[in-house]
Amino acid sequence: MKIGIIGAGLIGKTLAKKFNAAGHQVKLGDAKGAASIDTIARSAGVSAVEMEEVTKDIEVLVVSIPLFAIPDLAKSLQGKVADDVIIVETTNYWPHRDNKIEAIDNGMVASVWVQEQFGRPVVKTFSNINAYSLTAEGKPKGASGRIALAVASDDQKAKEVVLGLVDDAGFDALDAGILEDSWRQQPCSPAYCTDLSLSELAKARAMANRETLKENQELAFGKMQHLGEEYFKILISGDYPDGFVDHAVDIAREINNLPPRK
Repeated sequence: MKIGIIGAGLIGKTLAKKFNAAGHQVKLGDAKGAASIDTIARSAGVSAVEMEEVTKDIEVLVVSIPLFAIPDLAKSLQGKVADDVIIVETTNYWPHRDNKIEAIDNGMVASVWVQEQFGRPVVKTFSNINAYSLTAEGKPKGASGRIALAVASDDQKAKEVVLGLVDDAGFDALDAGILEDSWRQQPCSPAYCTDLSLSELAKARAMANRETLKENQELAFGKMQHLGEEYFKILISGDYPDGFVDHAVDIAREINNLPPRK
């Protein structure tokens, strides 16, 4: 498929590399400009392009930027994305980073808010996995221990395409229903960044309690402070040394009363 990716951060560049390895034709764009991400794009084996080029002649557009930047991006893309292009968004709402978004704080599901910004259907996925696991834990189809990712959308046809892209990236794909129900994989639910199998992920979504999400976030932040400065430097860099363990996954399991990883 022809795929455009907006956002050359940890998630965007990792997806670019994985989709390229799976045989897709990928181009990567970023608000910083093509020249500034050329090294990143080349390391992923894809083309760096200017923002006005990333949406041209594509079948899927992946948006992997902080949620607070979505409204401005959506406005800039008006009339520039063909009607048949599938928009995939990988965002999560973090009030400390995204500023407070009143609609979401008042109960709107984050992905529904994103869809409203674009004014057209979107597919939500690659949002319930940490950057390290996305980078290092993908496995071939049928391999044991494969991590599952949730895929939600109000457009079933578009969702079916994206389920296949998740598989191409090295993960099992769970049809997670409509966007309104995607709160079940929002931070810090049992389905969020806990690296579960397909059957485990389905059960984790079913056990989610919307009323405890904010409490879980505060609990997770408190526990993650003990991981230390060096851990966060490595995590943000995307350059993971041999033997690195992302203990954020263990914390996410702990606060949701899920069994420890084997």
